[in-house]
Amino acid sequence: MKIILAVLLIIQVGLSSSFAQKELSGAVVHVNQKGRIEPVPFANIHWQGTNYGTTSDTNGLFRLAVPDDARFLITSFIGYQTDTVRITNFNKTVSIRLRKSSTSIGEVDIEYRQKSSQMSFINPLATITMSEKELFKAACCNLSESFETNPAVDVNFTDAVTGTKQIRMLGLNGPYTMISRENMPGIRGLGNAFGLSFIPGVWVNSIQVTKGVGSVVNGYESIAGQINFELIKPDLGEQTFANVFTNLGGRSELNLGHTEQISENVGTTLLLHGNTRFFEVDANDDGFRDFPLQNQINALNRWKFNSNKGLMGQVGVHFLKEEKIGGQTDAFIEDNQNRLDWMGPYRINIATESAEIFGKIGYVFSDFQYKSMGFQWSVKQHEQNSNFGSRDYDVRQRSGYANFIYQSIIGNTNHQFKTGASFVYDEYEEEFETQSFDRVERTPGAFFEYTLKPNANFTLVAGLRGDYHNLYGAFASPRLHVRYALSETLVARALAGSGQRSPTVLMERQSLMASARAFNFFGDNKNGVYGLDMEKAWNFGFNLSKSFTLDYREGSIQFDVYRTQFENQVVVDLENSYEVNIYNLTGESFSNTAQLQVDYELIKFLDVRLAYRWVRVQTDFNIGGVEENQELLQQPFTPEHRFFVNFGYATKKGLNQANWTFDLTAQWFSEQRIPSTEGNLLNNRRNDLSPSFSLLNTQVTRNFNKRLAVYAGVENILNFRQDNPIIDADNPFGNEFDASMVWGPIFGRNIYAGLRWKITKEKM
Repeated sequence: MKIILAVLLIIQVGLSSSFAQKELSGAVVHVNQKGRIEPVPFANIHWQGTNYGTTSDTNGLFRLAVPDDARFLITSFIGYQTDTVRITNFNKTVSIRLRKSSTSIGEVDIEYRQKSSQMSFINPLATITMSEKELFKAACCNLSESFETNPAVDVNFTDAVTGTKQIRMLGLNGPYTMISRENMPGIRGLGNAFGLSFIPGVWVNSIQVTKGVGSVVNGYESIAGQINFELIKPDLGEQTFANVFTNLGGRSELNLGHTEQISENVGTTLLLHGNTRFFEVDANDDGFRDFPLQNQINALNRWKFNSNKGLMGQVGVHFLKEEKIGGQTDAFIEDNQNRLDWMGPYRINIATESAEIFGKIGYVFSDFQYKSMGFQWSVKQHEQNSNFGSRDYDVRQRSGYANFIYQSIIGNTNHQFKTGASFVYDEYEEEFETQSFDRVERTPGAFFEYTLKPNANFTLVAGLRGDYHNLYGAFASPRLHVRYALSETLVARALAGSGQRSPTVLMERQSLMASARAFNFFGDNKNGVYGLDMEKAWNFGFNLSKSFTLDYREGSIQFDVYRTQFENQVVVDLENSYEVNIYNLTGESFSNTAQLQVDYELIKFLDVRLAYRWVRVQTDFNIGGVEENQELLQQPFTPEHRFFVNFGYATKKGLNQANWTFDLTAQWFSEQRIPSTEGNLLNNRRNDLSPSFSLLNTQVTRNFNKRLAVYAGVENILNFRQDNPIIDADNPFGNEFDASMVWGPIFGRNIYAGLRWKITKEKM
C-alpha cells in the first residue's frame, strides 16, 4: 500500500507541474537529387541558450520539451547546413528542411566514429542497442552467437550432443527472456529450444537488449528481460549482399540478400540462408559427435509500403527446414560393431519445418503526429519430429498472434498513452515417449500504458494489462518504469512489474532427453499443462548510467541491480541422477544480480569494455522428491561471478574507406554447482562444483572498401574444454547415461574465416 501511495504521489506531483510544460513535435527532412523528401535520422536538435535537446529517430521524427525561455530551435547534422528556426506556435508540428553543406568534403578532415553498442539516456527502459558494427565483431552466424561482446547476456551449450546454445539474462534460462522480432513474438513455445539458431546473424540490422520486465504493449511473458532484433529493411539495407563463413568444426554457411525499392512507395527484401555441417568432429574422443551433422535452408521475404501520407505497412513470409543427425560417430560404430548392444548405435535425429506469414499496418494522423494506430499479426506452423536414442519426441505447434495499438495524448504531449487489445492462439500436438500432451491455449488481453513526461529530466511509464487464459483463467500484469536525469550526464532508472508464463517445459528442455533420466511430473491442476500451474514472477530493478569525458575521449559507466522473485515457478529438479522431477515451487526461488560496466576509448581508436557481474540464483528443491524436505540451493550451471573485458581497435580509414579492425574478448567464469550424481557408480560421478575457467576469443577484419571485407578469428584460444561432458558415454542405453551435464565448452580451439560483400544503394 505504501508503494502504491508513493507512486500516486509522484504522479500527482508530476501532473501538477506538467501542465505548465509544453512539448514540440516535428520532423527533420531533406530533398534528394530526385526532388523527393526524405527523413534525416539522428539529427541534433536543441533550444538556443538551453540544455534542452534531443535527436531525431530513424524516421526523422522528434519530440522536445519546451522551456519557458525557448524561442529559437537549432538543428544540425554532419554534411548539412545548421538551421535556426524561430518557433511561435508550440502546438503545431514543425517540419525542418536541411540543406546540403556547400563546403567541399575534401576541404575538411572529419573523424567521427559511431559507437557500435550504446545505452540510451532518453529511454525510460535501460536499453542497450547493438548495431551491425557490433554484430560484426565476432563469428555471428545466428542469434545465439550474437552476444559474445555483450556482458549482459550469457551464452552456453545446453548439452554435449545437439550443438544447441541458449542465452541467459539475470541468471535465468532463456525462456524467461522475451525474444521478439521488431516488437512481435519471435521465439516462443517450440522455438525455445532451437529457435535462436533459426535467425541468421547477418539478417539482423540491430538488437535491443532490455533487462527486467518490458512494456505491457508487447505482452505478459517477459520476466528477465526482452531481446528485440531488427531485420534488414527494404529502405535501410544494401541492394545486394553476400556472406560466406566456414570453421574447423565442420560448419559452412552462405547468406544472400537483396533489397529493392520497387517504387517511391514500395520496397522489398529477400533474405536467403543455407548452412551445412558435412563432416563429424569428436575432439574429446568419447565416441560422440561434438556437433550433429546438419543441413538448414532458411528464407524470408517481406514487402514494405509507405504512402508518405501517414499510412504504412508490411507483409512477409518466412520458411525454414532443418535436419540434424547426432550421436555416436561413424568411426566409433565401425570400430565397435561387435560390441554394440542389440539396440545398435545411439542416434539423435531432429527434423524441423517452420512456415510463417506476418504483417503490420499503421497510420499516423498527418495533423496530429502524436496520434497513431497500428495492427500487428502473424500466423505460424512449426513442426519437429525427433528421437534421442530410444526416445521419441514429436510436436506440432500452430500459433496465431494479433495486437492492436492506439496511441495519443491527454491534453498535451506531456501526457501520452497507448492502449489496445491482443490475442494469442497456440495449438500443440505434443507426443513424448508414450505420453500425449495435446492442448489448445487461447489468451485474449487488453492493456493501457500511460507516459508522464513533464520535462526533459523526468519520465514515468505506468502500464497495466489484463489477460484471460482458457486453461488458467484471468490474471493482471502491472508494470512501472521511472527515469530521472540527475544531470545531463547522469540518469537513474527504476522498474517494477510482474510476468507470467504457461509451462512449455518439454519443448524448452529437450537437452534433458539426451539422457537416461525418467521424466516425472508432479502437479494436481487437472486443467493445467502437464498438470502444472502457470508461472508467475515479480521483477524489480535499478539502473544508474553515467557518461563522461576523460582526456578528450568519451566513456560511460553502467551500474544495475535486479531481483526476480518467483511465486509459482516450474522447477526442473535434477538432484536425482536418474530422474527429472518437474513440479511447481512450494518454497522460495529468486535471482539477485548486480553488474558494473565501463566503456571508454582508452587511446585513439582503441575501445575497451570492462564488466563484472555477480549472480545468485537460488531455489528450494524437494530433496528426494519430498516437499517437506526442501533445501535452498544455487541453480545448477550458474556461475556466481563473471569478469568480462573486450578490446576493439580500428585503424584510420584510408582510400575507399579501407582499414583493419581487431577485436579481443576475454571472460572468466567462477565455479558452478553441478546437480548431485551421488547415486551413480563411482566412475560416473561428478564433483559438486565445476572448476573456474577462462575463455579468449579474437577476430581480425580487413575492409578493402565499403563493399568487400574478409575476416578470420579464433574462438577459445586457450583451448579449454570440459572433461568427459557425457556421463557413461560407453553405455548410452544404460541407466546412468547423461549428455546434459554441461557447464563449459565441449569443443576446444576453433578457427573460422569468412567474407562479406555488398553493393550499397546509390546515394541520392
